[in-house]
Amino acid sequence: MSQSRQSSETLRRQKGPLGLLFIGLLAVLPFVLVGSSVAYGAHLENNDAFCASCHTEPESTFVGRAQSAASKTGGVQDLAAFHAGQEQAVKCIECHSGDGLSGRVDAMKLGARDLGAYARGGFPQPSPLTHAIADINCIKCHQDYAADQSFNNHFHFLLTRWRQVAGDNAATCVDCHASHAQDGQAKIAFLNKEHTVTLCNACHGVIGD
Repeated sequence: MSQSRQSSETLRRQKGPLGLLFIGLLAVLPFVLVGSSVAYGAHLENNDAFCASCHTEPESTFVGRAQSAASKTGGVQDLAAFHAGQEQAVKCIECHSGDGLSGRVDAMKLGARDLGAYARGGFPQPSPLTHAIADINCIKCHQDYAADQSFNNHFHFLLTRWRQVAGDNAATCVDCHASHAQDGQAKIAFLNKEHTVTLCNACHGVIGD
């Protein structure tokens, strides 16, 4: 074999492992990009100001109230601000996503859609709530909501029965505990007494006294 052919064969053999490595890197690259994008998105969604920067209003107002409560400069004006002012502050995404990984992924998909609408300039103002806050969003932190079986807590532990009877017409957690409404009373978990009594009567009308 001539020297030139030997050199060519040696070079080809040397390129073989490098070529496989390059192909392997190309195959892995999409997963790395997707994974890093998801991780960065999750990081951004943990920042309330980032959420408000796209949704603008009324979210900017909600975030402002929450930040005032968290820094103890503006007092607690609603349930969301109360949550934000706790020692372990509750962020927007923790209420606006369901339980577990699947709940977080669903929230991120919705956030990506909202980001696209914002980038195109096609976002409505004021921003509507397109996905209702499901009970699981609350129960994932308040698992003991129905543990107290006393009369004073009957409206919680009888919710399951009401839903069996009334179906979709039954009230949800946020029907009583509105996070951003400012007409609630802090001493009764920011409930609006008149509104809550109306919901109580609706339940009693279905289940019976």
